[in-house]
Amino acid sequence: MVATAHYLGSGAALDVLKRGGSAVDAAICAAATLGVVLPHMVGVGGDAFWLIYDARSRKVHALNGSGPCGRNIDASSYAPENCIPHRGPRAAITVPGAVDSWRLAHERFGRLALAELLEPAIEYARKGSPVSNDLAAWIHDDRHDLASDPGAAQVFLDGGRPYLPGTRLTQTALAGTLERLASRGLRSFYDTAGRSIAAYLDHVGGALTAEDFAGYSARWVDPITTRYRGFDAFQLPPPSQGLAGLLILNFLEGLDLRKLGPASPDFYSALIQATKWAFEKRDRHLADPLFHSIPLADLLDPRLASSERAVWLKELQRETVSPPSGSDTTFICVADDEGNAVGMVQSLYFDFGACVVDPASGVLLQNRGSFFSLDPRHPNFLKPGKQSASTLMSAMLCKDGRPYLVYGSQGGEVQPQAQTALVTRIVDFGLDVQSALDAPRLLYGRSWGDASNQLLLEGNAPDAVFDGLRRHGHPVERVGWPHTRMGTAQAIRLRGPWSPFFEGGADVRGEGVALGF
Repeated sequence: MVATAHYLGSGAALDVLKRGGSAVDAAICAAATLGVVLPHMVGVGGDAFWLIYDARSRKVHALNGSGPCGRNIDASSYAPENCIPHRGPRAAITVPGAVDSWRLAHERFGRLALAELLEPAIEYARKGSPVSNDLAAWIHDDRHDLASDPGAAQVFLDGGRPYLPGTRLTQTALAGTLERLASRGLRSFYDTAGRSIAAYLDHVGGALTAEDFAGYSARWVDPITTRYRGFDAFQLPPPSQGLAGLLILNFLEGLDLRKLGPASPDFYSALIQATKWAFEKRDRHLADPLFHSIPLADLLDPRLASSERAVWLKELQRETVSPPSGSDTTFICVADDEGNAVGMVQSLYFDFGACVVDPASGVLLQNRGSFFSLDPRHPNFLKPGKQSASTLMSAMLCKDGRPYLVYGSQGGEVQPQAQTALVTRIVDFGLDVQSALDAPRLLYGRSWGDASNQLLLEGNAPDAVFDGLRRHGHPVERVGWPHTRMGTAQAIRLRGPWSPFFEGGADVRGEGVALGF
C-alpha cells in the first residue's frame, strides 16, 4: 500500500510495488514523481527525512537528508538588512539534501534499478503533467516572485503569465537531470547538477558553491522515541521538529482522552495546551545537534510532562511565541509485502522554495535557510556548515516490535498537530484511518503573514466545541472544512495481529490517494 499527496505519485509508487519493489523503492519513485507534479511543494532541490522499518532486523532506521548552510555564508552576509530574505538567490543558502538521502536509502534497502524508479518522473517532466486547480492557484499567488528569476519564469510562467488549470506543464531541463541521475547514479547530482546550480547562483547573486555540493552527505541517525498507550512512538531527532510530536504525546499520555470524548471542548483544550507546552520546549532547544547541545533524554522523560501538565492545563491563556514558518511539504508512506514500512517527508520549505531555478538543470531551490536566526543567542543561529532547525517530521507507531501506523503531514506548524490528531482519533477513539484524516483539525501557531499566534478549528466540529473553548478563554476562530491551512496528511495502518488487512488514507484537503493491491 502507498499513500501520497498526489494521485500520480501514488500510482507510480504502486506500480513499483507491483513489480516487486521494496517500500523504499516505491518511496523514491513517489518522491521523484511528486517533485514534477507537485513542484511548488517538493523537488530534488529540497530536503528529506526518513523513518524506515526493516522487517528483517525488526528495527526502525532514521535518515537525515537535510542540507547545511554554505561554507561562505554567515550572519555577517546579511548585516546590512539584518534579515535573511525568503525569496531569491540569497534565500537559497542550504545544500539540497533529498537526493543523497535517496541514495543512502536505496543502497541499503532498494531492490529495483534506479532507472525504473525515476522513469515516471522523467516522463512527466519531459511530456508534461496536468496543472491542477491547486497548482495554478499557487503559481498565480507567487507569479511576481517567479517572474523575478529568469529560470523560474521560464519554467513556471507561460509567456510571462500563470499557467491555467488543465494546461500541461513541461520541465525539459529537469527531465535531463533526472535522466543523468538514472544513468550515472544519485551522487552525480552533487557533481554535475551541483556545479551548474552553483554557477547560476553566482551569476544571479547567490553564495552556494560547487564545493558545498560536493562536500555534502546525508547521514543515518538514531530515531527518538517515547511510549503512548502501549505503543512505541518514533520520530526523527533534531534538527527535525519530531521532538515536538513526542512531547505532545507525553503530555496527553497522562490524560484520559476517552473519558473526555472526541467531540468535547475539553478534548480540544487538552490538544491546545499540549501543543503550547511542546512548542515552548521545542523553540528553546531545536537546532542542529552538531552545533548545539540538546538535552533530549531530559525533555523526553515522561516525568517532565507529569510535573508540568497540571500548570499548563490550568493556565489556559498562557502563550508561546514561535517564529512563523513555511508549510509546503509532502509526506509519503509505503508498506510492502515483506512487512517493511517507510515514512518520508520532503520539502522546499516555502511554496516554490526560493523561487530560483537553475535553467541548465531545471532544479528549483529550497529556501530552508531563511528559517535561520541572526540572533547569536538563538540555538538556530546561522553558521557555515550548519543545518537549520526543520519543521519536517515523519512519524511511526510500533506495537510489540512491529509497525502499526505510519503517518505524517504537510504544513510547518501543522505537522505535529495533524500527527497528534491522527494518533488520538485512531488509538484513543478507534476511528479508521480515513475517518481520522477527515475529522475536524485544529491549528495553533503562526505562518508567514500572521502577526501573532492563530487558533483555528475546522467548522465541521460541533457548535458546542466552539462555545466551550471560548468559555475556557481560547480565542478560537472557525474556518471552513476542508481547510488548506490544516495540511495534507497521509497514513497507513499495517496488517498484523490487530488486523489481516492494510488500511490507508489520504487527506481530502489535498489531491492525494491511498492505493493498494
